[in-house]
Amino acid sequence: MSTSAVYLQPAFILQHRPYRETSLLLEVFTRDYGIVPVLAKGVRKEKSRLAGVLLPFTLLRISYLDKNELKTLTEAEFVSNFPLQRLSLYCGFYVNELLQVFLHKHDPHSELFQCYQTCLADLHASQAIEQTLRYFELSVLEESGYGAEIDVEQDSKVSERYDFFPGLGLVVASNGCVSHDTLQLLACKSPLSGPALPEAKLLLRKMLDEHLQGKPLKSRDVLAKIIKYL
Repeated sequence: MSTSAVYLQPAFILQHRPYRETSLLLEVFTRDYGIVPVLAKGVRKEKSRLAGVLLPFTLLRISYLDKNELKTLTEAEFVSNFPLQRLSLYCGFYVNELLQVFLHKHDPHSELFQCYQTCLADLHASQAIEQTLRYFELSVLEESGYGAEIDVEQDSKVSERYDFFPGLGLVVASNGCVSHDTLQLLACKSPLSGPALPEAKLLLRKMLDEHLQGKPLKSRDVLAKIIKYL
């Protein structure tokens, strides 16, 4: 099998874990190639120049050999970073897990890559964290092919409420989880405030859970505990 190479690809590290004595196994979200597994050899050695570069929430340009399913890192350059702290840090772990769960490996999503970068910037600035998470969740669903139609008919009643049902999508329901107004805000990606925030959270939770099929998100449970005690 011939060996090809990818050079200076914009990328973020979603997850890393030790491999043997001196290496790391990375899950890397790249702009043009989607999520790819990469082996970073020898980077845990004391004198490795990449040890302080291969960090989560850091925009990199990476080069790697593309011979097998597991790529081999050859270079990594720092571009910029988004140092997250406290609540924003746990939110960052959550959005990373969403990408890993909903995206297939080697499936490029350049628009979602940009959305992810914007999401990290907003989390770093602690700007409208709840809203940032809701719109990123919506982007993940749309980009991964699981998006539901959230536009409501122009002539529908403003007083109507809706609920989300697996296999059916949004249905008019008198005790539904989301209002007409909130759906219009979501469809236009407008600022969320007041009752729109909890309604959007519940709606997106139902939409995500349909496709998770009972699979738990570890970061979601941790995030819920963190928010409870803030």
